[in-house]
This record gives sequence, C-alpha cells and structure tokens, in this order.
Amino acid sequence: MKVKIMIADDHQLFIDGIKSILSKEINIEIVGEANNGLELIKQIEDGLCPDIVITDIRMPILDGISVTKMLSKEYPEIHVLALSMYDQSVDVTEMLEAGAKGYVTKNVEKKELILAIHTLMKGTHYFSDNLPKDIKDWFKKNPFLGEEILTRREKEILDLLAKGRTSLEMAKQLKISKYTIDTHRKNIHKKLGIKSNTGLVNYAIKNL
Repeated sequence: MKVKIMIADDHQLFIDGIKSILSKEINIEIVGEANNGLELIKQIEDGLCPDIVITDIRMPILDGISVTKMLSKEYPEIHVLALSMYDQSVDVTEMLEAGAKGYVTKNVEKKELILAIHTLMKGTHYFSDNLPKDIKDWFKKNPFLGEEILTRREKEILDLLAKGRTSLEMAKQLKISKYTIDTHRKNIHKKLGIKSNTGLVNYAIKNL
C-alpha cells in the first residue's frame, strides 16, 4: 500500500521539487498540494485523506504551526512532518508542541526525507541530525510527546462509546462521517492497547 502524501508550502517551485523527488518512489503517492495552511485544511475537510502532511512553518493566511494544531485535534490519523529552512530551537519546539511527528530541514538529502516519511508511518518520531542538540534533550524531558495520548476528539468518542452510542449515532451527534468515527476508534484501540469495546468502556469509566 502506498503512503499518501500532501505537501504544503508557499513556494510552488519547492512543492514541484518535492513532488519530482517523491513521485519516483513506488510506495509513495502525492495526493494533494497547497500554498497556504487554509487551503490545506479546506482540502482535507473536503475529503482528501493523506497519511502524511509535509508542511513548511511559515505560510500565509494560516501557518504550519496552526495547521498542525488543527490536524492533531481533528485528524489525528494524519501525521505531520515539518520541512522547513528554519532550524532554531523555538521553531522546532513549537511544531512539536503543536503535534508534529517529525522535523527535517530543507537541506536534507532525498534519502533522509524518504526515511523520515517511513519512520512516521511506523508510528515513530523523526528529527534531522542537524537540528540543535538541545531539541533532542528537550524531547527526552517531555516524554508525553513520545506517548500516544488521546486527542480531544478521541476522548469525546470514547465518552460516547461508554454511553452506548453506535458509530452512526456518534457521527450524527458530532457532525462528522461514520468513516472518521471508525478511524478514531481504531486509533483509540491502538493507542490504549485495548482490543475490546468492553475494555474501552471500562477505561472511560475510570479515566474520563
């Protein structure tokens, strides 16, 4: 199965370059592109379903940090890989806190970009070796970033599951598709390591 990629950057020439590189990989498919964060979010809301969004930090209208926060809350199944010319600690930290799973700089080689993509698909974070050392130290001091934590939406769904709602009923109440509900439920099972719905209900009763 191919990894579905969406690219967001305000420089079309850069998007074209990344597309040219990744399109040669048989297990990667470019499914969308955007020149600003608002355009990116709109395409996803309209039904585009990438596995990974590769985004710059600085973009007009809606920047990469804001986009990452929105995706982390509403579409946690989409992994965000920051690809930016900025490598200062503050930029990297803000993207991590927003929910990005990886951060690479624009001067990385092709093989490292591809490695980052496949690393994220395995559920692991990825950072360029040329990032400041204190970023890796900061990451170690914030282990919550390495854990699978339920998002606000996932907690809503878990709460409704505990109340006996079906996926269809949840979809109607939350005004999202049944497919999205089912995707969230799969992510909840995976994150908590709980296989049965009964187990999830018990978890919700104890923790929510």
